[in-house]
Amino acid sequence: MLFRFLIYVSLMFISCVGENELKGTISSTTEKSTILDPTKEIRLELIDYPKDFLDENGLKDWDEFKRLYDAMERLKELDLRDVEVNIIGISALLNELVSDNLPDQLEIPQIRSRFKVVQMQAQKSRYFTKHYKKDSLIPSIKFLYSYYNSFVSRMITIKQEETAVVTNTKK
Repeated sequence: MLFRFLIYVSLMFISCVGENELKGTISSTTEKSTILDPTKEIRLELIDYPKDFLDENGLKDWDEFKRLYDAMERLKELDLRDVEVNIIGISALLNELVSDNLPDQLEIPQIRSRFKVVQMQAQKSRYFTKHYKKDSLIPSIKFLYSYYNSFVSRMITIKQEETAVVTNTKK
């Protein structure tokens, strides 16, 4: 009986030692660069201000949209450690724009919903400035720019689609 006990213990000991050796030989394939450094410069793409589009549709006096664009432009230039005030301003502008009626030409569900997505992403970015997480703030700001660009692109394509539909129905 003692003999069996010693065999079991030795087998368990050998199997445990073998597992530790295997764990030591596994190499990590994760990159250290996935941890984002707030001092590292990131590139944020912002679609050009659609001045011609706004002029063509009688929206050149849409001051809130111009202020939003200017705030987004300023955010690109800031150090990510100091973006909280600017993101609060962007969030306030978006809240104001979403709570008010959009210009009549743009008061359609496709535009309103994209605007709300931009607003939601600004709120997420604002949260990450207060509760900073290195792996969350930069991606949330990149998403903010992506959603804003999608909003502006959709605003322009909606009008192009309406023009195409009107042209095709007149033929």
